Amino acid sequence: MTSLRVGDLAFGKVLELQPTGALVGLPTGEVGFLHLSEVPDGAGGSLVPGQELLVKVIGLDRLERLALSVRRVTDEDRDAMAYHREAVEFRSALASRPLTAPPPPEERLEWRLQRWLKTAEGALGRLRRRQAARTSQKLNLD
Repeated sequence: MTSLRVGDLAFGKVLELQPTGALVGLPTGEVGFLHLSEVPDGAGGSLVPGQELLVKVIGLDRLERLALSVRRVTDEDRDAMAYHREAVEFRSALASRPLTAPPPPEERLEWRLQRWLKTAEGALGRLRRRQAARTSQKLNLD
């Protein structure tokens, strides 16, 4: 039973060249067949063993191998696989980093707000005292 389904994309390596195509090893351990008609025009002669290809699964051939295509891989498929590769590399880079706790914040927001309220109350008290002093001076002058 195959783990890949029709429409799935995979990176494969050319294992062996045959007169009508190439056998391609897939990351799942399976071997698929890439027919020359499914290789872009003129690129069939450029396949070499060990070459890595982005292939699309298009079905099963008569020998029950996965039938593969390079021609049917779209630009969107290539972009998606490039993004997937970057994500896998990023994930492995993150996994290799030692896990450390983030540094504790300098102070909590509640503490900052509390300090601000004390400062504001002090300033308000000073304003009230000054206003009271001015009011009493006006009353004494009159």
